[in-house]
Amino acid sequence: MVDEIADLLHISNDSAYRRIRGETSLTFQEIGLLSNKYGISVDRLSKGHSNQVAFRYKPLDETKFTFADYLKSLRDDLLLVDGYNNTQIIYLANDIPLFHIFGIPELTAFKYFVWTKTILNYKAFKGKKFSLAIKPDQAINDIADELVELYCKQDSIEIIHDGTIDSTLSQIEYYWTARLFEKAGDVAILCEKLMDLVDHLCLQADYEVKFPFGKLPPEGKLEMCKGSYQLYYNEILHTDNTVLVSADHVKMSYLTNNGHNSLFTMDESFYDSTYRSVKNLLGKSALISGTSEKERNRIFSSFQKKITNLYSRIKEVAY
Repeated sequence: MVDEIADLLHISNDSAYRRIRGETSLTFQEIGLLSNKYGISVDRLSKGHSNQVAFRYKPLDETKFTFADYLKSLRDDLLLVDGYNNTQIIYLANDIPLFHIFGIPELTAFKYFVWTKTILNYKAFKGKKFSLAIKPDQAINDIADELVELYCKQDSIEIIHDGTIDSTLSQIEYYWTARLFEKAGDVAILCEKLMDLVDHLCLQADYEVKFPFGKLPPEGKLEMCKGSYQLYYNEILHTDNTVLVSADHVKMSYLTNNGHNSLFTMDESFYDSTYRSVKNLLGKSALISGTSEKERNRIFSSFQKKITNLYSRIKEVAY
């Protein structure tokens, strides 16, 4: 530690020791170097009250901060959370949480292509059409699998609404209309896999635990699943994806920006304010996990009907 601090601040080891012990105050320049090097928010360390909140923001970029880098940052955050006790994740899901999507390779491939080609406008995808035969880099698939496993280990509360799957449906329909499928048959597979995902979400809600797609624990051994799962349905929720994470004495907040980038802060006052709003929203939402079978089946049947209706519309249009 002493050597690293000394090298970073261009000072002797003796001077580094004096700063570490608090005998010598850090200069503004030194504070800036330490803050940038270790990702420490100086605002967060301040004891005063302020109406300003510091966020970590690193937008996706084709060369500087790739999609793989983005996934690695999510993995690192989940690994950090996994090291704490009493962890809880609250996910306001305007779209299907990517931790669920990543459990199905076909949906992962499609979402990755849409994000990089259409939303991020990566030059490498210019003029290309989507095909299930072309997989994302193995590194991306490996990280996606890790994210699923890590998320399934954490207790979580998710809040969905009637339009939670609409974004994915709209992307499939847009790609069909724009003739961006290499093979017409791929759209049928995607609709089928999306139906599988809806069934999986319903099954998790029934068991009140999370587990990777296709890995249902043996009957009577649900204790093998570490992450409890509470699913709520809200009829008026229409907001960006928001994720709140609490663990031990740590509070983290994630907000989406432009649909794919994320803003992150460990500001406790921001978390507490957002949590109060979420708690109020939960009070106006219906718990559909556990014993709420009738309401749960009604909601997920409506999702399945949306998928069926989309495929019916698509089949009527010649490709």
